[in-house]
Amino acid sequence: SSNSSNNNTASNSNNSKNKSDNSNNSNSKNNNNDSYDNAKSRRGKKQSSKSSSTNNDSSNNNNKAATAAAAGSNSTSSSSSSSSSNATTTPVTTTTTTTCTLHHHLLPLPLVLTVLVCSGLFWIASFRDLMATGKPILDTLGVLWGQDDADANFLQYTKSTAWFEDTRGWKSTQGGLSTIMSTTTDANNMGGLFVRKLSGVAGLSFHTTKLMPVVFHSPPQYHHGKWTGASWSAGHFDPVLILGMMGDVCLGVFYLGRLEELKDAGCGGLGMAFVLTSLVEAFILGMYMLSRRMNHKSQPNVPKVTTSTASARTSTANPLDENPNSLPSRIVARTVSIVSTLISLVSLRDLLLPGAILSFLPRDDIYLEWTGAFLHSPPPDTVEADEYGLESPLFAGDLLVHQLLGLYLFLSCAFKFASALGWSKGNRSMGSGGGGGGAKAMMMEENAERSGVVSSKMIWKAQALGDVGVLTVLRMFTPAAKSASLDLRWHLMLVAYEAFILSLYGFW
Repeated sequence: SSNSSNNNTASNSNNSKNKSDNSNNSNSKNNNNDSYDNAKSRRGKKQSSKSSSTNNDSSNNNNKAATAAAAGSNSTSSSSSSSSSNATTTPVTTTTTTTCTLHHHLLPLPLVLTVLVCSGLFWIASFRDLMATGKPILDTLGVLWGQDDADANFLQYTKSTAWFEDTRGWKSTQGGLSTIMSTTTDANNMGGLFVRKLSGVAGLSFHTTKLMPVVFHSPPQYHHGKWTGASWSAGHFDPVLILGMMGDVCLGVFYLGRLEELKDAGCGGLGMAFVLTSLVEAFILGMYMLSRRMNHKSQPNVPKVTTSTASARTSTANPLDENPNSLPSRIVARTVSIVSTLISLVSLRDLLLPGAILSFLPRDDIYLEWTGAFLHSPPPDTVEADEYGLESPLFAGDLLVHQLLGLYLFLSCAFKFASALGWSKGNRSMGSGGGGGGAKAMMMEENAERSGVVSSKMIWKAQALGDVGVLTVLRMFTPAAKSASLDLRWHLMLVAYEAFILSLYGFW
């Protein structure tokens, strides 16, 4: 009995232990459940707080965006990004006004006024030679050079008044295009009129090349998927300024060498006005070009695009893209090399060796005889020298017009040679004050590879118009030249082809 009681006591103690263990386990489970629920509730509270903070942030961002959009009407913000190997960007916001941007792209107003006044004087004189040969229209400005009849004396000296008559009122030809006859005679002297009309067209071509890009300049703008226009700060006008400066110096030296003859003819004031106008314009063009380059180099934030980076960007962007080191247009280069080379040879002969016969040109002797070159510059040891040698000093005015024609034609050809062969497509940027994203970055990237084309197109547009003028004069004098056994059909075809190519690549 004692053993059984002991067993019962042991079993009761075991049961009590089991119950205590079960109670402990249940308590621990309850505690675990309580801790899980507490953790879950705390996690839920955190998520709710995060969602509320996210909502608050989004609302704050929306408010900030609305505020920025409202402030966008007063100022424009641009962010500059610097890309590294892991493609991380760091935006830098800069604020520029529209006036500051246009100030970088537009030409200085004093430069525009200088070109308009100086080149405008020569442009009017050239237009007079084309449309009103022999009319002294520059005498209205005689107060500027102190002679009221200087232009009339100049036209008398060059014998241009032979084709001007105004005795029949509105029926008078007055030196216009209606003075061109279909037959050449000794009385009408169509060859001499041809030289004066063609000299007027060549002068218009040269001076229009300076006036047109400056006066009718449009700043860069994104149009039909590409950037159009030109920028002053990027140096797009530098070639025009350099070539125009060189041409003005040549023109000033030309009139300066004949200043004594013009004084003897009673038009020294007009000759001095031509000399000073050309040299002053050349000086101002050079000063503005140098100041632009110095200011461009002094800006530390101006992005510079090297040739290697431009080529690498071109090769990686699209294999069909053009190389910035290539010529602006190979077709234009070939056309100008063929046509303008022949024109340059003839113009240099007329300027430096008037009256010299070029044997490789067909019927060149007939051309010289038709234009009266043998009268003022007969070749030595020839029949013309024996016949016109003593009278040649009397035709000094005709010699001046003949050489002026050669000078203008050569300067126009120099513009075409330089625009087609003088530089590549270029690797310059638009010259803005700093980096930028969006439209500004596209503008700089686009013009970094085609800045040379922008400069070339300025010249091609003006020279295309000049070639059209030369073509018109040649066509109008074709019957008169044919009556003198001079065929101008080859001249027409060459000039027409060059005018077509320049127009195609200049305006489109």
